[in-house]
Amino acid sequence: MGPISGASSSLDPAALGALRGSARAGDERTLEATARQLESLFLNQLLKAMRSASDLGGEDGANPFESRDTRLYTSLLDEQLANRLATRPGIGLADMVIAQVRRSREAVAPGAETGAVKNPAAQPI
Repeated sequence: MGPISGASSSLDPAALGALRGSARAGDERTLEATARQLESLFLNQLLKAMRSASDLGGEDGANPFESRDTRLYTSLLDEQLANRLATRPGIGLADMVIAQVRRSREAVAPGAETGAVKNPAAQPI
């Protein structure tokens, strides 16, 4: 499975580098893959914040079920869960990013090197 069809990790530098190269080539599938990566990273941060907010262990050794190994395992679990949640239909963040990028592309006049805008009202915020 290649980086465009779905990376195994949203933090994989090789997959992000492949997306960057595809974006330079103008591949439209790259937009969706990049938006899904962004949604996955967002969800991963959300899960990480939720875990830290519900941390009952406090210091190491205070909770017999909390250790460096379990923290590593739960961080890997959260990363994979975020990747799964970001796939269709996801939470909608990727779809909003895709729609905004497409509107931005349509707002810029084709072939205008000076940054001329066809419709100023359609400019991104």
